[in-house]
Amino acid sequence: MGRVYQLNYCDFMPSLPPTDFISALKHLNAATGYLGLGMHMEAWNELEEVDADKRALKKVLNVRIEVCRALEKWEMMAEICRHLGKVEPDEVGHPLNLAYAVRRFQGEQPAASVLEQAKPKFPTEGLIPYNLACYRAVSGMVAEAKELLAEAFTLDASLRMTALDDQDLVGVWDSM
Repeated sequence: MGRVYQLNYCDFMPSLPPTDFISALKHLNAATGYLGLGMHMEAWNELEEVDADKRALKKVLNVRIEVCRALEKWEMMAEICRHLGKVEPDEVGHPLNLAYAVRRFQGEQPAASVLEQAKPKFPTEGLIPYNLACYRAVSGMVAEAKELLAEAFTLDASLRMTALDDQDLVGVWDSM
């Protein structure tokens, strides 16, 4: 599961006046609680209870992404990520989440294209070359995967531990 959000009034300022945030906050907190308990449909249902005029708030959409991930609603997740990528173009999580969703319903190459477009914009983010390495390894492009892993590890050494258990990288480890 991706991020779980702890929400409070400050998350909504200045987008909602104090009298309007209580209902949305209640449903968002319930949805994140249900997610944490593995009760994904209940989380979905809580988000459906958010007032229609508040469903497009970034915090609501970020929680919706995690519910879509849990329910494997990949196309919806991708659409939300595309939208948020336009609204918050400097947030690296949006292209990463978009690539994750796209991979599940379109495959590795379209997901890699998402990250290749994001890579120049986020040159210090290790997760982009790391995920590209995964896509290359699964596609049998082991040499390219190794280069991308080296780049990822240079940017974020903590990814080394993650890589050891990543099933997408089995081809890389088998080639050594």
